[in-house]
Amino acid sequence: MGSQSLRRSQFITTYGPGAILEGSNGPRIIPTIDRSNIFSAGSNPVNFEITDRRLSHALLDDAGILRIPSNAELGVTDSQSIYDTSRFPTWSLCVRHGILYRKVTSSPANQACPRCNNFNSRPEAWIRAGKESIRFVRACQNGHIDDVDWNGIINHTRQHTAPNHFLWQGGGGALRHVNIVCPTCNGSINLGLAYSRSWRCSGRFAESGVTRPGCSVSANIIQRGAANLRLAEIQTALTIPPRATRLHRLLEMDRIHTSLVASEPSNKAALIELLQRLRDRGLITQAVIDEIHGFDEPTILNAIGDVLSGGLPQNVNDLRDQEFEALKHSAEYGAPPQPSSTPGAPPQFQVVRTNVRSITTVNGRSLRITPIERLRVVMVQTGYRRIDPVNAQFVDRRFTIDHRDWYPGIELFGEGIFIDFVQGNVFTNFTGAASTWFDEWHQNSSFSPVFLGEQREHLHPEFVWWHTFSHKLITALSVDSGYSSAAVRERVYTSIDPITGQATGGVLLYTAQPGGDGTLGGLIALVPSFERVIDLALGSIHICSNDPLCSEEVFQTGKYSGAACYACSLISETSCEFRNMRLDRNILRENLP
Repeated sequence: MGSQSLRRSQFITTYGPGAILEGSNGPRIIPTIDRSNIFSAGSNPVNFEITDRRLSHALLDDAGILRIPSNAELGVTDSQSIYDTSRFPTWSLCVRHGILYRKVTSSPANQACPRCNNFNSRPEAWIRAGKESIRFVRACQNGHIDDVDWNGIINHTRQHTAPNHFLWQGGGGALRHVNIVCPTCNGSINLGLAYSRSWRCSGRFAESGVTRPGCSVSANIIQRGAANLRLAEIQTALTIPPRATRLHRLLEMDRIHTSLVASEPSNKAALIELLQRLRDRGLITQAVIDEIHGFDEPTILNAIGDVLSGGLPQNVNDLRDQEFEALKHSAEYGAPPQPSSTPGAPPQFQVVRTNVRSITTVNGRSLRITPIERLRVVMVQTGYRRIDPVNAQFVDRRFTIDHRDWYPGIELFGEGIFIDFVQGNVFTNFTGAASTWFDEWHQNSSFSPVFLGEQREHLHPEFVWWHTFSHKLITALSVDSGYSSAAVRERVYTSIDPITGQATGGVLLYTAQPGGDGTLGGLIALVPSFERVIDLALGSIHICSNDPLCSEEVFQTGKYSGAACYACSLISETSCEFRNMRLDRNILRENLP
């Protein structure tokens, strides 16, 4: 049936189990990893573990993170498919004869459309049926997805056995111009009417083959390419000191870490002996032992102390706070103070203190610009929601291997720029546009999230200020750095006093890609002339092509932004962590740095 190439990063950021993948021979649904047969050839999944205990402990219930192996890692050619998919939807439309049909294994072997000529072979018939797949599916907010019950939605004139095809009559630019007719009783339904109504949900998860009848939520007919058909939920963490070296990654491997907790070795020889026992049981490879053996004993013992120490974040707020403190500490003292001299073990978070700059702004503030020469980001897809990004039920897509839960993830390497104020914060008091946001933040009982992952802190003026500033900087950076605005990502940090409401904040702008080499330094090369970037970012803050409509937009309860539109403040959603929400150009304009 052919195969479709998919990058491992795409599997995490865009697709994943439950997504519909458009291929050359028709749409396919990506099954859950346990049904994909990707590890059926005897490959040990533990060999593809990505270690990040901060992310795992805070957001994944201590589940492991596993990258999807490549063809080369599984020892097969690039042309060979390694991840099984299933044809979906299974109904097809022959536009030549206006026939809506379903080819199943009991169908005539060489036939696709009942009125088309037979093909020369069975595979040809299946390929044609796949290419003619109907563009409509049935889905509900509980995450279920199935074929449309075409027979069930038709108003039949009498009872009879369901036919194997229906008539597709009409056409044109609107769904209301199409009628679906039963060839047995001439009962019909208008497609536009069917599309606008709710229907009984089958309770089926097409990606897992599991059906749970009796779903309490009505299903809707939706186009298979709709952006809200599957909203991936992604968790991200930045690797920060002290657990920021390749050695830490090795020692945090599940099998090794469990053994270290049970029996903490007091020297390098004891560690190697422990690792060899794990190797003999087939739990780790000799390559892991050889790599750890390349480090000296003091380095190994210090790293063991790091991975066994406490201080792991308990939730997303703790995780963010730790990152914010690590970034500020690195801006002040560097990270590490002396670059690693161990061959093959460059730090996965590195700041050279002498490269940090402070820029005095027109208002006399000291804006600190910290180039991060090297960073590591781990992204994990935990599942998805369908149709509604907030109210829909989250579908957890963890899978179990060898009695441990896992999520698919990917590690990215790159560079970044951290920006904060050396002292003080943006606001000494909240006036103008900031006062409305502050009042909304202060009313704790009225907070209701409007998008995935939103926290109450996102309503605070300090957050809105840094978030809007971040978007303006990303747009300006894309002009000078050579990266498109879609390639530069943001990570906004705030620390808010819950009593006084005073806050500090900062933003990390970074670009990263899979692989150990990361990016080429085009982003941090702008730090010596960052004044130009700031001037470019703020030069148009008073102007928007949609003014006065844009500037007159005021944030209020029930809205997700103030003065912000695609002409001035919104950027690619691959760059924005917050779906282009919680922005207000007026806050930035009234409180320039």
